[in-house]
Amino acid sequence: MIATFIIYLAAVFIIGYTAEKFISKGEEGFYLGDRNFGAFSTAISAGATDSSGWIFIGAAGQAYLAGISTMWMLPGFLIGYFVNWFVVAPRLRKFSEKSEALSMSDFFEKRFNDKSHLLKITSSVIIIIFFVAYMGSQLSAAGKTLDAVIDFDFNTGLVLSGIFVLGYSILGGYRSVMVTDVTQGVMMLLVLAGFPLYMILFQLGGFGTFFDTVRSIDPLLASPAAGNIGSLAVGVIIGHIAFGFGVPGQPHISQRFLSAKDNSTIKQGSIIAMAWIIISMTGANLLGLIGRVLLPNLEDPEYVFPTVAMEVSHPIIAGVIVGAIFAAIQSTFSSQLMVTTQAIASDIWKSISKKEYSSKQSLIISRTAMVVLTLLAIGIALLNLQSVFALVQYAWAGLAASFAPVLIFSLYSNIATKWGAFSSMITGSLVTVIWKGLGLDAYLYEIIPGLVISTLVLLIVSKLTKQRDNAPLKEESMNL
Repeated sequence: MIATFIIYLAAVFIIGYTAEKFISKGEEGFYLGDRNFGAFSTAISAGATDSSGWIFIGAAGQAYLAGISTMWMLPGFLIGYFVNWFVVAPRLRKFSEKSEALSMSDFFEKRFNDKSHLLKITSSVIIIIFFVAYMGSQLSAAGKTLDAVIDFDFNTGLVLSGIFVLGYSILGGYRSVMVTDVTQGVMMLLVLAGFPLYMILFQLGGFGTFFDTVRSIDPLLASPAAGNIGSLAVGVIIGHIAFGFGVPGQPHISQRFLSAKDNSTIKQGSIIAMAWIIISMTGANLLGLIGRVLLPNLEDPEYVFPTVAMEVSHPIIAGVIVGAIFAAIQSTFSSQLMVTTQAIASDIWKSISKKEYSSKQSLIISRTAMVVLTLLAIGIALLNLQSVFALVQYAWAGLAASFAPVLIFSLYSNIATKWGAFSSMITGSLVTVIWKGLGLDAYLYEIIPGLVISTLVLLIVSKLTKQRDNAPLKEESMNL
């Protein structure tokens, strides 16, 4: 098993390293891979980046605890994916190509003609704050996987995982991230689709017998609202569905739209993306329930899938499964590392610096930022403050509340102004932090008040500043 896993790691590193030879040496090459990715690579990379270690570790662990109620995340994600691929993606790709925007922060600046760099710096700082926590959650997932599978020290495992991803990302930039994403995404799909079906159909007596067994362990596991009734049941269902509403506005996913070759890539990729989320969400939830049947007394539910893999699989298959878990972790960590590096080294640094930098100097700054960010993420993970699922929920909500309203309004209307966009971003971040800090997330997931209040602030402040600050949407440049 260990040999299989090591072979997988070596293959990923070689693929990531060789990708560097196929990019231009400028910023567009390093951060967007020269914008020439097709439908399959765009969709699979976006899916792998979105799914992350929380699918195998966090979501499976949540299903282990709460049962089938976690499946309410699927309709929410279907709505979120639809909005992201059919509403956001085509116009964002078109505008970014015409304006030569290299990131979502860069898009905001150019869309609102913001010469002060206020929007670029603000959005970049928000990305850094929430992404460092998000990246920490991925390394935490890596540490738990190694601990469960080979009894490898949790802290050492997460440190080595961070260094490994840093290694191929720092060499090949965005293209290495995309190429390894596709490799890892295919591996994730095979495991998420194949392993649950095999276990239920051939080891656990079929779906009917399997769910009867789940009910016998605890009837609440088969309850659509985890045993809650009335307003509490509504809160549980809405909270899970709302998770998917956060898909639009996630910078690491939006970056895939900026690097797509053309709009036909987006149209074809949308079908692949919708299939991805159905398979991955269903598979992850089934994994948690399978673990509850086989290992009903786990101390930490987030160890469920790697532990099950070790208990029931042939060593070679177990190595492949562990590789798939690491694929999810690495694909998201590397993507977030790239986006956060760009936020620091390109969007913030160049906005406040008066100096012109050569391509070589820019890459040195970017790679230095990568190292610093990896160390910060490792530090967050070593604190082991929250579960992987809780950390992802928090960061996901903060990014969505900060960016989704501004992104959609800026692409489809002239309503939003620069000050409206700025106020909305700040409000979305603050509402998320305050709501979580006050413990109100126990009653309602922070993404809902975050999105609602940041949208209202966007509309109100834009109305008040419309006359003196208006950046009209140029329909001819957005004509699809």
